[in-house]
Amino acid sequence: MGDDADAGPVRSGLQSHWPGLVGRLLRLAAMILFRDPVQGAQTIIYCAVASNKALVDRLIGKLVVDCRDVDVLATVVKYRDAERLWEAATNICSLDDTHRPSAASL
Repeated sequence: MGDDADAGPVRSGLQSHWPGLVGRLLRLAAMILFRDPVQGAQTIIYCAVASNKALVDRLIGKLVVDCRDVDVLATVVKYRDAERLWEAATNICSLDDTHRPSAASL
């Protein structure tokens, strides 16, 4: 129902392919910081099975994180702050725009 359902960071089988000691440390960090697949699926399932009309109407066009709709305006403000910070950093470091991140990555 929402335009975007954010599962957050989820532990998956991909972490099992990280080699060596660094891989072990990263897998340990992932076990502590990331959600397991069931927890990661909760928001997506919440949006998919929303049958209550009031809930469906509330979620349409929203960002849903942890089974709650999020104020997208706050995200836009963060993007503007990130844009200003990027401009200041490029001026200080004398960089050009070839290294500018896309809006989707901010």
